Amino acid sequence: MRLRYKLPFAFALTTLVFAGIVALVAALVLRGVYLDRLEDDMSLQGRQFAAVLQQEASAAAADAAAAPATSIAQAAYLQTLTDKAGDAGGLRLTVIAHDGTVLGDSQADPATLDNHADRPEVAQALAGLEGRARRLSATLNQQEVYVAIPLPESGAAWSSGVVRTALPASRVDAMVAASWRVPLIVWAVLLLPTLAVSYLLTRSLTRPVQRLQEMTSRVAEGDLAYRTSVHRRDELGDLARSLNQMATDLEAQVDQLATEKERSARVLEAMTEGVIVIDATGRLVRANPAAARILGAPLDEAEGRPLVVAARAFPAQSLIAQARQSGAPVTEIVEMPGQKYVGVEAVPLHPAGQAGDAGQTLFVIRDETARLATDRIRRDFATNVSHELKTPLAGLSLLAETLKHALEEDPEQARVFVDRLSAEVARLIGLTGDLLTLSKLEAEPESQAGERFAPTDMGRLTGETAAELLPAAEAKQQHVSVEAPAGATVLGDEVALRTLVRNLLDNAIRYTEPDGHIQVRVHTDTDARDARWVVLEVEDDGVGIPASEQRRIFERFYRVDKARSRMTGGTGLGLSIVRHVAERHGGQVSVSSVLGSGSTFTVRLPAAD
Repeated sequence: MRLRYKLPFAFALTTLVFAGIVALVAALVLRGVYLDRLEDDMSLQGRQFAAVLQQEASAAAADAAAAPATSIAQAAYLQTLTDKAGDAGGLRLTVIAHDGTVLGDSQADPATLDNHADRPEVAQALAGLEGRARRLSATLNQQEVYVAIPLPESGAAWSSGVVRTALPASRVDAMVAASWRVPLIVWAVLLLPTLAVSYLLTRSLTRPVQRLQEMTSRVAEGDLAYRTSVHRRDELGDLARSLNQMATDLEAQVDQLATEKERSARVLEAMTEGVIVIDATGRLVRANPAAARILGAPLDEAEGRPLVVAARAFPAQSLIAQARQSGAPVTEIVEMPGQKYVGVEAVPLHPAGQAGDAGQTLFVIRDETARLATDRIRRDFATNVSHELKTPLAGLSLLAETLKHALEEDPEQARVFVDRLSAEVARLIGLTGDLLTLSKLEAEPESQAGERFAPTDMGRLTGETAAELLPAAEAKQQHVSVEAPAGATVLGDEVALRTLVRNLLDNAIRYTEPDGHIQVRVHTDTDARDARWVVLEVEDDGVGIPASEQRRIFERFYRVDKARSRMTGGTGLGLSIVRHVAERHGGQVSVSSVLGSGSTFTVRLPAAD
């Protein structure tokens, strides 16, 4: 039941209870008043009947002097007089002798009645006082009101006796019933106007309350711009103004939080480091795109789910245990599948005032694969450079010492040593040149390199480079075929691109056996996105490359067959230079090889518009 109906109903019920109490009290009070008035009337009638008996006693005394009457005649006359007086007064009259014997009764046979001397009202009257009593009549078996009047001394049988009047107490019940009905009738008459007034009054209170309730509901649903229209100068008006101000403050705070949340989201999205937050149960709370990219897992679809389900290879639980045990951030390098290394910092986020296992855990993730690979390459580079320089320098020192003695003892052998010395010097010069070229490619900014880019015909450039290296291939009796039509143009540095082609052809010549075949092809291609590419392919039927080694052959100083490389004069830097040149031009290089069957190197460069 709504408040607008509850209050009028409660008001009506309260007034009904109040009217009932008034009616009950009025009935109780008026009943006593009515009984008192009834007793007064009965007393008056009893005194009147006593006066009649006094007159009858005086008349009987005069008549007795002339002709004395019998006692039987006197008793019969008294009974007849009592009956007539009782009927005329509408009440019960009883005449009682001074010893309590009932001489006459208007509603009963005196002979059948007990002695009344012990009745309270009779006893008071026999003592000379007016007696009154309200009690249950033993004769009539109903509540009666009694008034006893003492009779004066006379010559009659009732001398010094008592006249008693009696009426049932129910005589006043009708008047009492009428009296208690009055408040209820008044209540019923005033009920509808009272309900109408109380309803209007209640509505004047409930309508503002409904508006306030509507406002709180709208605000709770997220409509923070909603304001109530209650304008009153009472407590409800104060409450409305307070709620409006609260909504204004809440809207400002929510806007500020939304701005902060958006800013935080943008920061997280822009971060190159991965950020993951999980709760105490191990469920994912938040993750940025970098974390999904580094772990290779769809974390954006896994919020609310256990992290171990979304990223099975990530050892979150062990890192959480370490962080909570130490109570401080824990940093580790974790090896992931696919030879990927991830740096993880686990930070326990304890709620304010709490410690232990409760709270969330923050993971900051960094892809350390490239850094570790760079460190390894740097270490290998230093080792390889030292080794590569040490070998020709040691050879040069030995040859110089040997040549010193051979010039004096064996001039013919000295010329052999000079040739070997020249070869070692050439090898050292080649190594130094490759190192300088590679260093220049790595150190030069892309923007600066782009300034030298110009349209370059890869067909022409490849044909010219192949012609330059053709004598070396013919010296090994190798068959070189070139398919490089003109028109395959790229935007690039011609010197660097010529180095790329030279290194690929030189590599094919070095690792192809005599009487082998080398094919060089240049053509254009279009990918699925309609992008045009210039493709350079160098295919040989040489020794081939094991599948396990193909991933590393573009690293600096990496050789599949170190002994063969030194024997053929390779520096171990050619393919690394090829990769750098291709990437600097926005392209890529790949290899397809079968051990013992040959290799195909493919370079894809963006075609010039």
